Amino acid sequence: MPKFYSEQFKRDAVALYENNENLSLAAAAAELGVNRASLHQWKKEFGTGKKTRMAEAKAQAEAVSDAERIRALEKENAKLREERDILRKAAKYFAEETRWCSASSLSKTTAPNTRSSGCVKS
Repeated sequence: MPKFYSEQFKRDAVALYENNENLSLAAAAAELGVNRASLHQWKKEFGTGKKTRMAEAKAQAEAVSDAERIRALEKENAKLREERDILRKAAKYFAEETRWCSASSLSKTTAPNTRSSGCVKS
């Protein structure tokens, strides 16, 4: 035998569902002791769309924060690329200097107390 609910009860049930962001339709129906399909029908009939608007606003806020995060990551990426390029140039410079020192050091005999005398460019 079907139950009959007053219009006020239906409106209150829909308001409970729409005002609670974390409450699913099935959970709200179970809490109220009504059929999920009935609550869904009441939502279509009496709902304000508040929950839908809240979900859309939340998604939009997340999209904005994602865009900000992407900008920050791109800025950090550019900085890291610049640092990498500087380090590559420094490594190349020191590698060339080391090769030159090694080649000239081998051709000369140095005294034990003399430091890198063969590495000084003239």
